Amino acid sequence: MTGMVGMTFYSYLVCSVAALLAVVYFFIQIPAMKKKYRVLAYMNIGVCAFSALLHFYYFNVMNGAMPEGLDAAGASAAISSHALEVRYFYWLVCTVLLVTMFPLLIGLDKVGVKFLGQLAAADAGMIICGFFGETSINQAGEMTTPGLALFIIGCALWIYMIITIFLVLRKLPSSELTTPQRDTLAYMFFFILLGWSIYPIGYYFVSHFEETAGVVLREFTFNLGDIVNKVIWGLMVVTAARKVSDIEKAAKA
Repeated sequence: MTGMVGMTFYSYLVCSVAALLAVVYFFIQIPAMKKKYRVLAYMNIGVCAFSALLHFYYFNVMNGAMPEGLDAAGASAAISSHALEVRYFYWLVCTVLLVTMFPLLIGLDKVGVKFLGQLAAADAGMIICGFFGETSINQAGEMTTPGLALFIIGCALWIYMIITIFLVLRKLPSSELTTPQRDTLAYMFFFILLGWSIYPIGYYFVSHFEETAGVVLREFTFNLGDIVNKVIWGLMVVTAARKVSDIEKAAKA
């Protein structure tokens, strides 16, 4: 268990540093991007800056709770002291921004504002269900009927987003997109499909494992998910936006 505690402890710092470096990269790319794509860089700057600050704060809280070295009980207590409202507010803000990058990268003129609204609403519903479901489980100290029901509803909304994105991408004529757009949209779809499955797994850990082990496993899983779904996602989207900008500028030259 000590090894997992150590991995979880340092994963906070890794998340923070990785997100901060990503922010620097995004700022470097902005001058070379067309104005209509710069919003994607700014959105990812917001996501990764929020992630960097929050994870550095969590790293310091956990460090203060283990004055004599790695300790599973101290780590669990520190993690449990994190306000659930803060974590879910962070997820609500960040995930809504992430899913709305699909229509922005494609172009609202091609898919319309309705697509953006559908994704944002489904994502917000998913996060809200997760918050109230986890609150129910934490209060009872075990899986509850409301917690399970809200988990199922949240997963259903996640599946709805996957299907909605898939149907829109399938209908888009490939001739209307550049190669960087097509490739990146495909990768983004699989990030939503596979990368976001990390969070339900973490939800499962805390409700089915012994409390200390479940909490530590959940945090490590969530931190891994944040590196994949925020930092790597952002690098991929901003790089694609830069390449699309270069292609469009060259076409007008």
